[in-house]
Amino acid sequence: MSLVYITHHDENILDCEQEFASGPKASIYNYKNPTVEKAAKYARKLRERLNDEDQKLSVILQSDGTRILTEAKKSLHRTMGYAHTPINPPNAFLRKNQGVKWRRENTHKCPKPIPMPPLPPAGSAGKVKIAPNFIKRNKEAAGKVTISPQPPRYIDTPVGTRHNLLSSGLVPQHISRKDFGKVPIYLKRTKKMLAEANAVCAKEQARLLELCRGIKGFTRTSLTMVDGPPEMPGMRVMDKPERNEILEGLRSSLTEMTKQYQSMSLLIDSQAKRLRKSKLETDLRQVEQDILLIETTPIIYVSEY
Repeated sequence: MSLVYITHHDENILDCEQEFASGPKASIYNYKNPTVEKAAKYARKLRERLNDEDQKLSVILQSDGTRILTEAKKSLHRTMGYAHTPINPPNAFLRKNQGVKWRRENTHKCPKPIPMPPLPPAGSAGKVKIAPNFIKRNKEAAGKVTISPQPPRYIDTPVGTRHNLLSSGLVPQHISRKDFGKVPIYLKRTKKMLAEANAVCAKEQARLLELCRGIKGFTRTSLTMVDGPPEMPGMRVMDKPERNEILEGLRSSLTEMTKQYQSMSLLIDSQAKRLRKSKLETDLRQVEQDILLIETTPIIYVSEY
């Protein structure tokens, strides 16, 4: 696209052909104008560059049939195409290895190589860094390693296995500890707890003695069941037939619940099965405690009301 600088508006196309044929006339364009000269210079340079580009060929056909694709931007019929497209005759069909062969134009030029540094002067070998000798360094490090002694062991028989001597109990250990040969803390805690429990029992026994002092047939040795159980107001002692009947009912209930527990499915995969299993375990535990209580307690008071 070219630029046209219009500075005077007196152009007239009437009889332009006669004026063109007769040659340029002296007009207003003949005087020197800096703007006009600058525009003419720019137009001349642009025209020369476009002419150079038009003269270039975009495709170069060689003698062997190879076409070289160049860097040209202009060629004939690039936009509009041919007026009449040439058609090859039927006998000129495309055969093998006769198609269009493209090859890029090789315009690359290798840059100049960087000059190599000069050789080091003689006698400068000591300044060159040498790779470390890992084998020598490992040998020196291995010689400085302190060998860890093997733990003492013993063998139970001449052909038996070996065991650690320190953890066998044959060698006294921990003799330098501060708590060596002293009573452990957990034993002291247990003794203290038992002493407190015995004090509570003695206090409760004294309280019962004061409450039952006015009961007929009650003595101090009645609490140890030497003279039989003391009489309690509104209470009676459970007799042996009643105890046996209750034990028989509890054992039958225990047998029935154990049978139900053992007949449950092995796979507990639902919430209902989990609840049923938990309830059976709780009931079994309670029945076992009741049976143990009745069997181990010689005197059981029952309310008369």
